[in-house]
This record gives sequence, C-alpha cells and structure tokens, in this order.
Amino acid sequence: MSAAYFYDAEGCDREMPIAEATSAGLDENQLVWFDIEETDEQALSKLGAALSLPDDALGFGSGEPVRGVTAFETLFTFDLIRASIDDAPIRFMVGGPWLITIRNGPVSYFEKFRERDKGESLLGRLNPLALAISLIDWHLEEYHFEAEAIQTRLDKLDTEILLARTSKTPLVELTELRRRTAQLRNRLETHRPLVHAMLRPDFGHLADESASDFFHTLESHYERAEDSLDRAREFVTGSFNLYATKTAQSTNDLVRALTIVTVATGLSAAIAGIFGMNFDIPFFHTGKLGFATVTGATFAIALSVILYARHKNWL
Repeated sequence: MSAAYFYDAEGCDREMPIAEATSAGLDENQLVWFDIEETDEQALSKLGAALSLPDDALGFGSGEPVRGVTAFETLFTFDLIRASIDDAPIRFMVGGPWLITIRNGPVSYFEKFRERDKGESLLGRLNPLALAISLIDWHLEEYHFEAEAIQTRLDKLDTEILLARTSKTPLVELTELRRRTAQLRNRLETHRPLVHAMLRPDFGHLADESASDFFHTLESHYERAEDSLDRAREFVTGSFNLYATKTAQSTNDLVRALTIVTVATGLSAAIAGIFGMNFDIPFFHTGKLGFATVTGATFAIALSVILYARHKNWL
C-alpha cells in the first residue's frame, strides 16, 4: 500500500495522503518520505507529475536493478537488492526535501523503522540523504540476520553429525546452505558500486559535506556484512570437513571390526585345518572329549581376540 510519511522535528510525525504531501511547503525541520507500491501506477503517475520526476527515475518498464548511483538534474536514484531471493529490488529516489522508495510488496525493516519512533521525533531534522543512508543500514542488517540463521543451523547440524543423531546424510542440506551463502554473497556484492559511489569525490555535488561521516560508517557496515557472509561460508566448509572426518572415522571403525572378525575366524579355520590333517596320532582317537576340547579352544581364542581388541579400544 502506498503512503506518505511526514516528519516534523518541531511538531508531530504523521502519515498523510500523497496528494497533500506533494503540495506541502516544507522547512528545514520537515521531511517527507513517499513509500510507493510498484504496482500502484496511479500513485506513481501523480507523484511523478507533482514533483516533476523523469520517467527513467521512476523505473517504468525497467526490469534489471541499477548498480551504483544514477544522477539526474534535481535528484539521484539507486536500487537495493533484498537478501531474500523472492523479493524484488527497492528503488530509492532522493531530491529536495523528500525521499521516495518504490517497492514490490511490504518491506519488514521499513515498518520496523517507522514503528520505532512514535509521535514527536527529530527525524524531520534529517536531510533525505541521511534518511536514505539510515534505511540502507537497516537493509544491510537483513544480510546479517541471514548469515546468523545459516550459522545457527550449521551449529545444530554439527551436533547431529558428532552425536550421529540422524541416519540421513547431511550433504544435501550442506549443499543447500553453501548455495544460499553464495547467493547472499552475490546479492550483497551488487551494493558495492553504490557504497563506493557515495565515497567518490564526484558524489559531493549531490550531497552536503556533513554526510561524509555517514558514508564512511555505511562502508564499515557493508564490510561487516561481507565478513558475516564470509564466516558463514567458512562454517559451511568446516561442517563439511567435520562430516568427512566423521565418515572416515566410521569407515575406519568398520574396517577395524571386520579385520578383527577376520583374524578370529582365520585362527578358528587354522585350528580346524590343523586337526583335519590325516595323521594317526592318539589325540584323534579321544572321541567326544577331543572334539569338545578343540571346539572350546577355538571359541576361547576368538573370544580372547575380541577382548584384546576391546581392551585396546579397537572395537
């Protein structure tokens, strides 16, 4: 749903009709944020006509997000790529005493930003660019949340691997987490031209000097988001290595057990072979006593081998 939000540092912040907001005379302590639904073509047309916005800035018919900053005569625009794959980009337009955002569907951090301050706030003292930078910072937090969610799932997966709580192979989930991390990293990377554009000297004519500190803070937060996703990628690799090590250990345990069984069986077969030789000695004429003695010795040797293996922690 499209709406306009009026911020007055000397009065009360409030939501107002878009038509009223476009005609309002604003002073230095007032600011308007137009939050427009992309499918609301009527609101876009009225806003474009009232503020004399170029069609290219509004993004009519554009399907691909624009990287970096696009400067027009009286305003500049940029696009933000959401962390969620299903979400469409958000277009920001900054000019005069107002900020315009064009989105497809609700944006959770927009709502959280507006809910944070109720009634009389000092947001009206911000210039539109400072407000936009604040929203970009909230936008980058989405990538932090996604990275934390991946790391939390990996922690649980590591526990399942170590304790062997699941009979299913975790490779499918590890592959999906690896793909998700790569997608987030690629989507975050699309913001690099924007952040660097705001730091370049040629951006100075679009912003006042007081905003330079905001740009450097934004760069720092962007790098932190990159670091979070890099750590998440390392955690995925670590979980895979843990699973490979656990699998190798299980294989070694199985081979060791089979070796011990083979040794015990081989000794029994050797004993049976020895006493199956065709030599006429007195022991072969002991009847049931001799059979019981040989059989007992066979089982005793096999049991001794198994007990020795247990003592050495081979089993």
